[in-house]
Amino acid sequence: MKIRIGTRGSQLALWQANTVKNLLEAQGFESELVIIQTFGDQQIQKPLHQLGTQGIFTKALDDALLGNQIDIAVHSCKDIPGEIHEDLMISSVLKREEPQDVLLSLDDTIHLENQSQKFVIGTSSVRRVAFIKHYFHQHIIKDIRGNLDTRIEKLESGEYDALILAYAGIKRMGLEKYIKQKLSKEVFVPAVGQGAVAIMIRKNDDYHYEKTQKINHEQTFYEISCERAYLKAIQGGCQLPVFGFAKIFMDSIRLLAGVASVDGKVIIKQELTDIVQNAQQIGINLGNKILNEGGKELIYVSKN
Repeated sequence: MKIRIGTRGSQLALWQANTVKNLLEAQGFESELVIIQTFGDQQIQKPLHQLGTQGIFTKALDDALLGNQIDIAVHSCKDIPGEIHEDLMISSVLKREEPQDVLLSLDDTIHLENQSQKFVIGTSSVRRVAFIKHYFHQHIIKDIRGNLDTRIEKLESGEYDALILAYAGIKRMGLEKYIKQKLSKEVFVPAVGQGAVAIMIRKNDDYHYEKTQKINHEQTFYEISCERAYLKAIQGGCQLPVFGFAKIFMDSIRLLAGVASVDGKVIIKQELTDIVQNAQQIGINLGNKILNEGGKELIYVSKN
């Protein structure tokens, strides 16, 4: 029986789903792709933060899983909200690509630290907007939606001077020639799960759990578990710029995470390090720490 793999229809989503398909088939498990359109794919004219719902790129796939239309769902891990349906679980993740953000442009002179010019920078991420406003407020931010090809077309047409996107998607789509600057993960801290591909299954589905465990990357799984525990603790479904990046070094795992105000005036950022086995507890502890150091107030303001 073929494993039915649910995926969005974008080029990047199909690259991710085909990677999972190839890895499963290398283990001897036949599979096929099932393309499902999500709410986020349908609402391409509105900025993401105005859509006002969690899981805009994942809920349709969750529903297909719960309705037994598919056996597994493949997601960009950063799209998965902190709270997922009680009958679903992330069973495995692929080896993570470099999670940092990158600046794309056609002009070699464009650099965020260039104080002599104002650049029109395209992004749909409230996290990136907050960082730009905080560190490089001289630049002009303009919302951008669409798949990677569409965004590159808008860059080439002169609608934007630069774009800020995740390196992982740029690399996977072979668009590295546009990269003018790789942004520091200590400054532009990545979104939770950025660079990782996650596989969702139904809870208690031992058959598909066993199959997907064969392609799980253990280090990435620990890192993602740490980040997602933080996201859940910080109530990461809100439309606030939330960020978190965990990295394993030897037997330790370090989490750098925080939250910012939408206008970029306030950035709360902290870090914790502990043994790898305590990955989820680190996320919970740091989430509570951030909430107690001003995060609660930011979340209250964003909701009211």
